[in-house]
Amino acid sequence: MGGVSLAIVHYPVLDKQGNIVATSISNLEMHDAARSCMTFGVELCYIVTPLERQRAIAEKLVRHWKEGYGRRYNPDRAEALEKIRIRNSVGEVMADFRTMDPVVIGTSSRVRDTSIGYDALRAWIETDPRPFLLLFGTGWGLPADIVERCERTLEPIRGRGDYNHLSLRVAIGIILDRLFGRRTEA
Repeated sequence: MGGVSLAIVHYPVLDKQGNIVATSISNLEMHDAARSCMTFGVELCYIVTPLERQRAIAEKLVRHWKEGYGRRYNPDRAEALEKIRIRNSVGEVMADFRTMDPVVIGTSSRVRDTSIGYDALRAWIETDPRPFLLLFGTGWGLPADIVERCERTLEPIRGRGDYNHLSLRVAIGIILDRLFGRRTEA
């Protein structure tokens, strides 16, 4: 197994009308994503935005918890936030995988022709030596040009009804649990 990383994409993403926009980075998003990555053995959690001020704020937040008072106050959070990497673009994230191109898997709230189920993706990750990169779009999701870069898209999380607009933090937790969570017999 080559390892799994995820990227939370803040640009380019879609707004409700289908326009390409940038979304804001959230403090809670970074903390919760980092802790989910620690819990489920994900190697890195990339935060992607070209907005210089947003990157500076995110980097300052991560430094607070990795160094000084934040580290002393909550060492577990400091350890989780070691997983965070701030990058300008999806292309810059891809450049971090210099030695081997990752298998890029997109996430979506709708079924696509390239959708793959959780069991199939888990088996693929366990048998393929290449690294995997899961892309999570903020806002109303990833635009078509990013989805086209993905080898597959993960089937959407479905509840009991038609409503399907989970928060990103919740979706990340559910997806990572489905892919890497331990199941016990009751």
